[in-house]
Amino acid sequence: MDRGRILILGQTKESTYEIRNLLDHRRYELEIALSRDVGKLILAQRKMNLLILHTEMLGAEMEEFFEFLEEKGIEIPIFLLGEEAKKFRESLPEKQEVSCFEKPYALEQMLTTIDAL
Repeated sequence: MDRGRILILGQTKESTYEIRNLLDHRRYELEIALSRDVGKLILAQRKMNLLILHTEMLGAEMEEFFEFLEEKGIEIPIFLLGEEAKKFRESLPEKQEVSCFEKPYALEQMLTTIDAL
C-alpha cells in the first residue's frame, strides 16, 4: 500500500503518537483520532485503507463502533496494537480482517503487512 490512508485510533496522545512515529517516515497519509466519535467522523468522510486500533480503546463502546462500520458499509483491515492484542482479537467481529501486534512491535513485520494491503 503505497501512499495509503491510515487512521490511528487511540485513547491517549502517548500511545497514538508512538504508533504514528513508527510509520511517519513512510509515504502513508496518517490521520489520528483520540476518540471513537472522531474516528467515526473521519471514516464517514474519507476512504481509509487501514485502521490501527490500540487495545486501550477496546471496551463496551467498541461494539457500537463496529456496528457503525457495518451500517455504513465500511470494510477496512484492522491492526490491533498494544498489550495483549492477541487476547483482545476475540472481542472483535469475526468478519473484520484483523492483524495483531504486541509490544515490542515487530516493525518490519508491520510494514510488510501494511505494504501487502
